[in-house]
Amino acid sequence: ALVAINSFSENLQQDIDGQAQTLLGADLKVESAQILPDSLVKKLDQSSVAQAMIVQFGSMSTFPKTGDTRLSRIIGLEGNYPFYGKINTTPTTAAEDFKKGKKALVDKTLLLQFGISVGDSIKIGAVTFEVAGQLNSVPGAAGVASLAAPAIYIPMKYIPATHLVQAGSRTNYQYYYLFDKGFDIENFTKEISPRLQLSNAKTETVTSRKKNISEAFSTVNVFLNLVGFIALLLGCIGVASAVHIYIKDKISTVSILRCLGASGRQAFLIYLIQIVAMGLVGSLLGALLGSGIQVLLPEVLKDFLPLESISSNVSMSAIGQGILTGLSISILFALLPLLSIRKISPLRSLRASYEEDTAGTDPMRWLVYGLIFLFVTGFTYVQTGGGKEAIFFPIGIGLAFLLLAGIAKITIWAVRYFFPTQWSFVWRQSIANLYRPNNQTLTLIVSIGLGTAFISILFFTQDLLLQQVEITGSGNQPNMILFNIQKEQKNDVVALTQKHNLPIIQDVPVVTMRLESLDGITKSKRLKDTTSEVSRWIYTREYRVTYRDYLTDTDEVIDGKWQGEKAADGTIYISISERIANGSKAKIGTKMIWNVQGALLETVV
Repeated sequence: ALVAINSFSENLQQDIDGQAQTLLGADLKVESAQILPDSLVKKLDQSSVAQAMIVQFGSMSTFPKTGDTRLSRIIGLEGNYPFYGKINTTPTTAAEDFKKGKKALVDKTLLLQFGISVGDSIKIGAVTFEVAGQLNSVPGAAGVASLAAPAIYIPMKYIPATHLVQAGSRTNYQYYYLFDKGFDIENFTKEISPRLQLSNAKTETVTSRKKNISEAFSTVNVFLNLVGFIALLLGCIGVASAVHIYIKDKISTVSILRCLGASGRQAFLIYLIQIVAMGLVGSLLGALLGSGIQVLLPEVLKDFLPLESISSNVSMSAIGQGILTGLSISILFALLPLLSIRKISPLRSLRASYEEDTAGTDPMRWLVYGLIFLFVTGFTYVQTGGGKEAIFFPIGIGLAFLLLAGIAKITIWAVRYFFPTQWSFVWRQSIANLYRPNNQTLTLIVSIGLGTAFISILFFTQDLLLQQVEITGSGNQPNMILFNIQKEQKNDVVALTQKHNLPIIQDVPVVTMRLESLDGITKSKRLKDTTSEVSRWIYTREYRVTYRDYLTDTDEVIDGKWQGEKAADGTIYISISERIANGSKAKIGTKMIWNVQGALLETVV
């Protein structure tokens, strides 16, 4: 498990580093919800050697052949994007052919879902396009992204003819740039950062894309490390239990060796060498099996990773770490039962009931306990990178071990002193085995208890991680939204949903409006003031606002006070998002006047 997980993680990080440019498809990406000002576009064009632009929005697409419709991501492309990597299509020439006419690249999931082939037609808005090819993959996009809204690429010049991009449309604009080698992109982005902020635009470079993807998979990597760690601890329990039983079975053999003149140290070394040999063989086999498993992992996870290809190279460092770790735990956790060999008396060959209880007085056992604690602490730190986790996790394991051992001791004592003498023979025989000589009660309770605890930790952690992303469709969270419902349609829509036993979780009124003035500063004044820190988009965008008297689970008041009821003096208090507050530089008490379909509405933040 360790070899497979560490090899996969190492290959994944190397692939992210090696394919960083391909992941972005360019040296610089500028993204905005509105078209960038001409002056900023001119600055970017003059500094770069090649440019490309994408306009992206959601819309329904129709297949005239079958009459089916599907919500899709419509992407208008202008230029030779991507500059690094390529758009993977079937046939391969379709990536260039679709730019030459009224043609489209359609995601493979759409073609498969509706039985559409290359050469058929697809209607987007008011324009019908020929399906030029099947879209297989695009740089930086994971395969699962097409499940929610499959992508359809069309030439940029046909976007206006679709009549889908109009005032108020939720459109995303992406500008891609290629620079000369040696051009300082990071300093350039810092230089134009103030102008980008005023346009509500954000940038992404190869470095930032690489960092973002690495961070996105950090949680997966942590979970995989936990899986490897749990596998290691389960192996530790298995080794200790197996050696404990093995040594108990060899007590008579050791006593005979002692009768023949072997010292306790020699007998100890005989079995230690056996354990080392078995541990080495087991570690080698585990490393070999792990190397084979990690070849399969990229194939299983390829649709979830935004990489063109995923390496399955054999990692010698992961193999070395796996073998060393396996051998170390074999020796450390075998030492505890092995130490008792040194104290076995030659008399044990004659008196099977003779037992020496030297565990508590043998200082070597405490040394081994210390080594085990240091090993688990060090390995925890390597896997998690956290100092607190490295200290408290081994302590927690130790406390769990003591608790389970205590339960086992109490069980043995209780069965012996409260033996059910009136029960049937089968029950009495079975229960008596819990405390008879050479019983495995302590070993089994501790090993099964710890094993169950470790596996439970793994499942609990998995559930916690999934709960972070499984928001829609769980509990009272909605998984379908109906929007643009007019007032006169509301009752009919409610009746329709209730007819299909669909609960209405939220009934949200939405009003569109535009900002007229901010603390007395109108749009015209702001555009003339070149020193203003208020972003231009604050005045140019259309706002979709709502009203309610409560906060939802996803809302958090970070400044000021939530005003859910109408004020006694008639003042209209509003709450704005942190993003709008940053763009408008609004504070508590700022006055904002809105234009609601011609009527002016004065509000206070």
